Amino acid sequence: MNIIASNLLTKREEKRLTQAYMAFLSGMSQPNYSDIERGKTRPSIDQLKRFSEILDVSVDELISEVKKQKIPQGRESFNVPKGRQSALLKAIEERDKYIKLLEGQLADLKKK
Repeated sequence: MNIIASNLLTKREEKRLTQAYMAFLSGMSQPNYSDIERGKTRPSIDQLKRFSEILDVSVDELISEVKKQKIPQGRESFNVPKGRQSALLKAIEERDKYIKLLEGQLADLKKK
């Protein structure tokens, strides 16, 4: 995935917009927008300008490297793209719940 595609995906998800709605607002079909977001095709300058207006960001933000923010994880830390942090934390919480469920099932099996 290229930088523009990655930035479009991140910014669109931050605004909680679907690909279909983004395509509608941009005046293109959803498959065409999806191809841009997946890096299969590159957007024109006019499309970039339109995307920046819809997402309320500058064109520069769409074409530049995403700034990463560190999230502490115990003693260690790692870089997580801004806008993906809450999804990562939710996934970690879900994983922890699943591990506890499995531990409970294992304890029940050992009792039998």
